[in-house]
Amino acid sequence: MSQNSSPTVCLTFDFDAMSVWLGSFGAGTPTPLSRGEFGARVGVPRILRLLAREQIKATFYIPGHTIDSFPEVCAEIRDSGHEIGHHGYLHESPVNLDEQHEREVIEKGLGSLQHIGVTPKGYRSPGWDLSPNSVGLLLEYGFVYDSSMMATDYQPYWCRRNDIPHRDRAHE
Repeated sequence: MSQNSSPTVCLTFDFDAMSVWLGSFGAGTPTPLSRGEFGARVGVPRILRLLAREQIKATFYIPGHTIDSFPEVCAEIRDSGHEIGHHGYLHESPVNLDEQHEREVIEKGLGSLQHIGVTPKGYRSPGWDLSPNSVGLLLEYGFVYDSSMMATDYQPYWCRRNDIPHRDRAHE
């Protein structure tokens, strides 16, 4: 970093609201759902005020279910100039989905994003894991990046296909 430049930080939020409780945890009872509602009605507006006050832009990864349930706060994120990325529909991890079901989840999430006028460039897996089909599907749907992998810190980590994770010899 030169003397005249300031550090860069990538600040991201997963705005799951109720979807994480319904999708990932299968919990549809009032208490966990109220936690998700708190995020949408109290937490994210608070974060947006803080980011505006400090003049900071961030990325919000939002499941389609959250967009459909709380379109006004999602539009506020968009209108505040923050990036919005794809984060599934009902916070479904793609790991155990067959290719067709994973495709349907991507398309359903894209449909919700389109309802608020967003075409996402980025994707973050709701389970922070990818299936053997994920990279190909993300490329097919025109995503520029995925934020689920973590093998580097300051450089992009380029997703690969066809790795063979051997247990008895070196990774291939």
